[in-house]
Amino acid sequence: MAIEKTFYVPIPEDEFYQRVGEAVYSVFMRRGFFPSNIKEGAKWLTHLEAAKYIRKTPEALYKLTSTRQIKYRKKGKTNIYKLEDLDTYLESDAIETAEEVIKGLALAPRKKHSITQK
Repeated sequence: MAIEKTFYVPIPEDEFYQRVGEAVYSVFMRRGFFPSNIKEGAKWLTHLEAAKYIRKTPEALYKLTSTRQIKYRKKGKTNIYKLEDLDTYLESDAIETAEEVIKGLALAPRKKHSITQK
């Protein structure tokens, strides 16, 4: 039975992070976390690309467009989407931080409330 020896060769820190980043990116691409068919700097997305971008099914995206929750344009018979509009939709459900809530309360006009009114 042969004994295997493992040798570790030190590499520069920046090269280490480069390799780790490439490995993580390739795993994410294989698992479909990043829409691989969206070109860098693309302005318009097809329906399937947009659904993948917001991580919803195409049917769910049609429902969002039919209820006017996401802006879209018609190109022939197909819907096309701007990246900015999809990002706006994704950010619309953002939960406010405690500081934002307090700031909103401080700016809100005060109302007089009474339990009984005469």
